[in-house]
Formats: sequence, C-alpha cells, structure tokens
Amino acid sequence: EPFDYYMFGQNYIRPLVDFRSSYVGNVSLFFEMEEKLNQGHNIVLISNHQTEADPAIIALLLESTNPHVAENLTYIAGDRVITDPLCKPFSMGRNLICVYSKKHM
Repeated sequence: EPFDYYMFGQNYIRPLVDFRSSYVGNVSLFFEMEEKLNQGHNIVLISNHQTEADPAIIALLLESTNPHVAENLTYIAGDRVITDPLCKPFSMGRNLICVYSKKHM
C-alpha cells in the first residue's frame, strides 16, 4: 500500500501470455479446491516452477475461473526474490514464505 504490487505484476506479465492457446488443465480441480478452502480446509500445491513469472502466470490463468485462489495463493520462495532488485517489485505483490538457503545463513 498505497501501490498495488499485485496488479503491477499481473499487468506487466499479462501481454506476455497468449490466452488464445494457454489453458489450465483439470480446471475442475481448482473449483474443488476453492470449495474446500471456503470450508476452512488447507490445500498444498507442489510444483517446480521454471521462471520468476510463474506465480503471475498461474494467477492470470486462474483469474477468470477462480479469482479467490488466484489472489490468495501463498508461494514458498528463496531469498533472491526479495533481495534481487529486479525480482522484488513482483514478489511484493505475492503472499510469500521466504526460505533462506544454508549457503546464505
């Protein structure tokens, strides 16, 4: 606040996504997840992402079908995303649990 870093990241990445040929597979699972979350359950998704833009891309692909999930995912990230000046503005708009690697401790 007062700057919306979440929307900054979304609007920065949005032109890079080809929505005509991009899709979320098994979208019904995200509806089921949203239902479970509304009931108070916890859900953990585990993936090995490929780029720093993946959180924004996931949120962009879910924003029309599951906006609550898209905006409220919590990501686990290495400390680089909050120390690297290029990554930090995009990370500030996400819910993060930051993990510091052993080599930096």
